[in-house]
Amino acid sequence: MLFLIGMDKKYELIEPSITCNCLCCEQETPWRLYKETEWASLFFIPVWRFTPDYLLVCELCQYEVKLARPLGKKLALSESCDQALHRSILHSKVEAFVAEHQGANSKASNNV
Repeated sequence: MLFLIGMDKKYELIEPSITCNCLCCEQETPWRLYKETEWASLFFIPVWRFTPDYLLVCELCQYEVKLARPLGKKLALSESCDQALHRSILHSKVEAFVAEHQGANSKASNNV
């Protein structure tokens, strides 16, 4: 018996973008949030969805940062939230996460 099993990734753009500093292109740029979902398929029909991941992508240089799932989910849900204070606190957490991730990558590349 022959089974055709495959994996596929789908990306969903979540609007609007946030603005923070990118160490790669050294500018204050907008970043877009994407929801990445991986699907298992059987005979080219998607049958199983895995837990989604959230990616922030710099619009200028296309540098991407994979967010922690809870932080990505909160950021995706905050776009529909009307509380400006909640959004600003969350955006500052995301900016700190991006800066920490880029700083860790630049240190690793300097050690090579």
